[in-house]
Amino acid sequence: MPWRPYSVTIFDCDSTLSAVEGIDELATEPDHREAIAELTDSAMAGNVPLEDVYGERLSLLQPTQADVVSVRNRYKAGAVPDVKAVIAALTDAENETWIVSGGLAEPVLEFATWLGVDPDRVKAVEAHFDPFEGDWWEPADGHRKGKARYADYDKGHLTCSEGKADVIRANVTNKGRKLLVGDGASDLAAAEAVDLFVAYAGVVDRPAVTDAARVVITSASISPILALALGPQEVKDMIGGPHDDVARACWDAIDDGALRFNDEALGTRFDSSF
Repeated sequence: MPWRPYSVTIFDCDSTLSAVEGIDELATEPDHREAIAELTDSAMAGNVPLEDVYGERLSLLQPTQADVVSVRNRYKAGAVPDVKAVIAALTDAENETWIVSGGLAEPVLEFATWLGVDPDRVKAVEAHFDPFEGDWWEPADGHRKGKARYADYDKGHLTCSEGKADVIRANVTNKGRKLLVGDGASDLAAAEAVDLFVAYAGVVDRPAVTDAARVVITSASISPILALALGPQEVKDMIGGPHDDVARACWDAIDDGALRFNDEALGTRFDSSF
Protein backbone atom coordinates (compact mmCIF):
# COMPACT_ATOMS: atom_id res chain seq x y z
CA MET A 1 0.00 0.00 0.00
CA PRO A 2 1.49 3.41 -0.99
CA TRP A 3 2.12 6.10 1.59
CA ARG A 4 -0.90 8.37 1.98
CA PRO A 5 0.11 12.05 2.11
CA TYR A 6 -1.28 14.63 4.55
CA SER A 7 -2.90 17.84 3.32
CA VAL A 8 -2.30 19.75 6.59
CA THR A 9 0.92 19.97 8.62
CA ILE A 10 0.69 21.52 12.09
CA PHE A 11 3.86 22.50 13.94
CA ASP A 12 4.51 23.29 17.56
CA CYS A 13 7.03 26.16 17.85
CA ASP A 14 9.27 25.84 20.90
CA SER A 15 11.90 23.07 20.57
CA THR A 16 10.31 22.10 17.25
CA LEU A 17 10.69 24.94 14.75
CA SER A 18 13.28 26.65 16.94
CA ALA A 19 15.73 25.32 19.51
CA VAL A 20 14.24 27.76 22.01
CA GLU A 21 11.79 27.30 24.90
CA GLY A 22 10.17 30.72 24.60
CA ILE A 23 9.67 32.46 27.90
CA ASP A 24 12.03 30.00 29.63
CA GLU A 25 14.89 31.62 27.72
CA LEU A 26 14.54 34.62 30.02
CA ALA A 27 15.63 32.63 33.06
CA THR A 28 19.13 34.00 33.64
CA GLU A 29 19.53 33.11 37.32
CA PRO A 30 20.63 29.53 38.11
CA ASP A 31 17.86 29.08 40.70
CA HIS A 32 15.29 30.30 38.15
CA ARG A 33 16.52 27.82 35.56
CA GLU A 34 16.45 25.03 38.12
CA ALA A 35 12.91 25.91 39.24
CA ILE A 36 11.63 26.01 35.64
CA ALA A 37 13.32 22.71 34.81
CA GLU A 38 11.57 21.12 37.80
CA LEU A 39 8.22 22.59 36.69
CA THR A 40 8.72 21.22 33.18
CA ASP A 41 9.63 17.77 34.48
CA SER A 42 6.54 17.77 36.70
CA ALA A 43 4.32 18.73 33.78
CA MET A 44 5.84 16.01 31.57
CA ALA A 45 5.17 13.49 34.33
CA GLY A 46 1.57 14.65 34.52
CA ASN A 47 1.92 15.92 38.08
CA VAL A 48 1.36 19.63 37.39
CA PRO A 49 -1.28 21.09 35.03
CA LEU A 50 0.21 23.26 32.28
CA GLU A 51 -1.87 26.22 33.40
CA ASP A 52 -0.10 26.14 36.78
CA VAL A 53 3.29 25.90 35.08
CA TYR A 54 2.58 29.03 33.04
CA GLY A 55 1.45 30.99 36.08
CA GLU A 56 4.47 30.00 38.18
CA ARG A 57 6.94 30.73 35.39
CA LEU A 58 5.47 34.19 34.79
CA SER A 59 5.38 34.92 38.50
CA LEU A 60 9.03 33.94 38.75
CA LEU A 61 10.36 35.75 35.68
CA GLN A 62 8.01 38.75 35.42
CA PRO A 63 8.84 39.48 31.76
CA THR A 64 8.77 43.01 30.38
CA GLN A 65 7.98 44.07 26.83
CA ALA A 66 11.73 44.22 26.11
CA ASP A 67 12.02 40.64 27.35
CA VAL A 68 9.37 39.48 24.89
CA VAL A 69 11.18 41.23 22.03
CA SER A 70 14.25 39.27 23.12
CA VAL A 71 12.32 35.99 22.81
CA ARG A 72 11.29 36.94 19.27
CA ASN A 73 14.91 37.47 18.27
CA ARG A 74 15.99 34.22 19.90
CA TYR A 75 13.41 32.24 17.92
CA LYS A 76 15.02 33.39 14.67
CA ALA A 77 18.57 32.81 15.91
CA GLY A 78 17.62 29.33 17.10
CA ALA A 79 15.66 28.20 14.02
CA VAL A 80 16.29 24.48 13.45
CA PRO A 81 18.18 23.51 10.26
CA ASP A 82 16.19 23.67 7.02
CA VAL A 83 12.97 24.82 8.70
CA LYS A 84 12.42 27.79 6.40
CA ALA A 85 13.09 25.67 3.33
CA VAL A 86 10.81 22.91 4.64
CA ILE A 87 7.89 25.31 5.03
CA ALA A 88 8.51 26.77 1.57
CA ALA A 89 8.45 23.26 0.08
CA LEU A 90 5.25 22.38 1.94
CA THR A 91 3.61 25.60 0.77
CA ASP A 92 4.56 25.06 -2.87
CA ALA A 93 3.17 21.52 -2.63
CA GLU A 94 -0.14 23.10 -1.53
CA ASN A 95 0.16 21.61 1.93
CA GLU A 96 -1.70 23.78 4.47
CA THR A 97 0.85 24.68 7.15
CA TRP A 98 -0.11 25.80 10.67
CA ILE A 99 1.68 26.73 13.89
CA VAL A 100 -0.26 25.96 17.07
CA SER A 101 1.91 26.83 20.05
CA GLY A 102 1.87 27.39 23.78
CA GLY A 103 4.41 30.18 23.22
CA LEU A 104 3.71 33.90 23.44
CA ALA A 105 1.60 35.11 20.53
CA GLU A 106 3.61 38.19 19.54
CA PRO A 107 7.05 36.55 19.14
CA VAL A 108 5.56 33.33 17.72
CA LEU A 109 3.58 35.28 15.12
CA GLU A 110 6.60 37.32 14.06
CA PHE A 111 8.71 34.17 13.82
CA ALA A 112 5.98 32.47 11.77
CA THR A 113 5.83 35.43 9.38
CA TRP A 114 9.61 35.23 8.94
CA LEU A 115 9.23 31.51 8.16
CA GLY A 116 6.55 32.21 5.56
CA VAL A 117 3.53 30.83 7.44
CA ASP A 118 0.21 32.61 6.84
CA PRO A 119 -0.50 34.70 9.99
CA ASP A 120 -4.11 33.48 9.89
CA ARG A 121 -2.75 29.97 10.48
CA VAL A 122 -0.90 30.81 13.69
CA LYS A 123 -2.43 30.22 17.13
CA ALA A 124 -0.47 31.01 20.29
CA VAL A 125 -0.98 32.35 23.81
CA GLU A 126 -2.40 35.84 23.67
CA ALA A 127 -0.69 38.34 25.93
CA HIS A 128 -1.49 42.02 26.34
CA PHE A 129 0.99 44.70 27.31
CA ASP A 130 -0.20 47.15 29.97
CA PRO A 131 1.58 50.46 29.15
CA PHE A 132 0.63 51.97 32.51
CA GLU A 133 2.13 49.17 34.56
CA GLY A 134 4.86 48.31 32.06
CA ASP A 135 4.13 44.61 32.41
CA TRP A 136 2.51 41.74 30.56
CA TRP A 137 -0.53 39.72 31.58
CA GLU A 138 -3.04 42.09 33.04
CA PRO A 139 -4.91 39.68 35.37
CA ALA A 140 -8.49 38.60 34.92
CA ASP A 141 -9.54 39.79 38.39
CA GLY A 142 -8.06 43.28 38.07
CA HIS A 143 -5.34 43.10 40.75
CA ARG A 144 -2.48 45.39 39.84
CA LYS A 145 0.08 44.88 42.58
CA GLY A 146 3.03 42.56 42.89
CA LYS A 147 3.42 39.14 41.36
CA ALA A 148 -0.32 38.51 41.32
CA ARG A 149 -0.31 40.16 37.91
CA TYR A 150 1.57 37.16 36.57
CA ALA A 151 0.29 34.32 38.71
CA ASP A 152 -3.29 35.28 37.95
CA TYR A 153 -3.10 35.89 34.21
CA ASP A 154 -6.08 35.01 32.02
CA LYS A 155 -5.65 31.33 31.25
CA GLY A 156 -6.45 30.27 27.70
CA HIS A 157 -6.87 27.00 25.86
CA LEU A 158 -3.25 26.76 24.77
CA THR A 159 -2.01 26.85 28.34
CA CYS A 160 -4.27 24.00 29.44
CA SER A 161 -3.07 20.42 29.53
CA GLU A 162 -5.26 19.18 26.67
CA GLY A 163 -6.19 22.52 25.13
CA LYS A 164 -4.11 22.19 21.97
CA ALA A 165 -6.43 19.46 20.67
CA ASP A 166 -9.42 21.79 21.13
CA VAL A 167 -7.62 24.62 19.32
CA ILE A 168 -6.77 22.34 16.40
CA ARG A 169 -10.33 21.07 16.11
CA ALA A 170 -11.80 24.58 16.26
CA ASN A 171 -9.40 26.26 13.86
CA VAL A 172 -7.93 23.74 11.43
CA THR A 173 -11.11 23.17 9.46
CA ASN A 174 -9.50 21.55 6.39
CA LYS A 175 -11.20 18.16 6.00
CA GLY A 176 -8.03 16.47 4.72
CA ARG A 177 -5.58 14.32 6.63
CA LYS A 178 -3.70 16.20 9.35
CA LEU A 179 -0.19 15.70 10.73
CA LEU A 180 1.10 17.30 13.95
CA VAL A 181 4.79 17.76 14.79
CA GLY A 182 5.84 18.56 18.36
CA ASP A 183 7.96 17.68 21.34
CA GLY A 184 5.82 18.15 24.47
CA ALA A 185 3.00 16.78 26.56
CA SER A 186 0.40 19.10 25.03
CA ASP A 187 1.41 17.90 21.54
CA LEU A 188 1.04 14.28 22.58
CA ALA A 189 -2.35 15.05 24.14
CA ALA A 190 -3.41 16.67 20.85
CA ALA A 191 -2.63 13.49 18.88
CA GLU A 192 -6.32 12.54 19.08
CA ALA A 193 -7.20 15.64 17.03
CA VAL A 194 -5.01 14.66 14.05
CA ASP A 195 -4.33 11.63 11.88
CA LEU A 196 -0.65 11.32 12.77
CA PHE A 197 1.48 12.76 15.58
CA VAL A 198 5.21 12.92 14.90
CA ALA A 199 7.55 13.62 17.81
CA TYR A 200 10.53 15.83 16.97
CA ALA A 201 13.53 14.87 19.11
CA GLY A 202 16.13 16.87 17.21
CA VAL A 203 16.27 19.52 19.94
CA VAL A 204 15.15 17.67 23.06
CA ASP A 205 14.16 14.04 23.52
CA ARG A 206 11.39 13.65 26.09
CA PRO A 207 10.86 9.89 26.50
CA ALA A 208 7.25 10.34 27.64
CA VAL A 209 6.56 11.85 24.22
CA THR A 210 8.93 10.01 21.88
CA ASP A 211 8.06 6.58 23.27
CA ALA A 212 4.33 7.21 22.77
CA ALA A 213 4.53 8.79 19.30
CA ARG A 214 3.96 6.61 16.24
CA VAL A 215 6.90 8.27 14.44
CA VAL A 216 9.96 10.12 15.79
CA ILE A 217 12.35 12.42 13.94
CA THR A 218 15.77 12.17 15.58
CA SER A 219 17.89 14.36 13.26
CA ALA A 220 18.85 17.97 13.91
CA SER A 221 17.17 18.90 10.62
CA ILE A 222 13.38 18.77 10.52
CA SER A 223 13.46 18.06 6.76
CA PRO A 224 12.32 14.38 7.09
CA ILE A 225 8.84 15.73 7.78
CA LEU A 226 8.59 16.38 4.02
CA ALA A 227 8.64 12.67 3.23
CA LEU A 228 6.01 11.99 5.88
CA ALA A 229 3.73 14.88 4.94
CA LEU A 230 3.98 14.72 1.15
CA GLY A 231 5.04 11.15 0.50
CA PRO A 232 8.46 9.79 -0.55
CA GLN A 233 7.79 10.07 -4.30
CA GLU A 234 6.76 13.72 -4.05
CA VAL A 235 10.05 14.55 -2.33
CA LYS A 236 12.03 12.55 -4.90
CA ASP A 237 10.34 14.60 -7.62
CA MET A 238 11.61 17.80 -5.93
CA ILE A 239 15.24 16.83 -6.60
CA GLY A 240 16.56 18.98 -9.41
CA GLY A 241 13.87 21.63 -8.86
CA PRO A 242 13.55 24.80 -6.74
CA HIS A 243 13.53 22.75 -3.53
CA ASP A 244 16.46 20.52 -4.47
CA ASP A 245 18.58 21.34 -1.40
CA VAL A 246 15.92 20.55 1.21
CA ALA A 247 14.75 17.46 -0.70
CA ARG A 248 18.31 16.11 -0.66
CA ALA A 249 18.66 17.04 3.01
CA CYS A 250 15.48 15.07 3.69
CA TRP A 251 16.84 11.93 2.01
CA ASP A 252 20.29 12.28 3.59
CA ALA A 253 18.70 12.50 7.04
CA ILE A 254 16.47 9.48 6.37
CA ASP A 255 19.45 7.48 5.06
CA ASP A 256 21.20 8.32 8.34
CA GLY A 257 18.30 6.84 10.31
CA ALA A 258 16.42 10.04 11.15
CA LEU A 259 13.01 8.35 11.21
CA ARG A 260 12.10 5.93 13.98
CA PHE A 261 8.77 4.16 13.61
CA ASN A 262 7.26 2.98 16.89
CA ASP A 263 4.31 1.77 14.81
CA GLU A 264 5.76 -1.17 12.89
CA ALA A 265 2.94 -1.33 10.33
CA LEU A 266 3.35 2.37 9.58
CA GLY A 267 7.10 1.92 9.11
CA THR A 268 6.52 -0.98 6.72
CA ARG A 269 4.10 1.13 4.67
CA PHE A 270 6.61 3.98 4.50
CA ASP A 271 9.45 1.66 3.45
CA SER A 272 7.32 0.04 0.75
CA SER A 273 6.67 3.45 -0.81
CA PHE A 274 10.27 3.90 -1.95
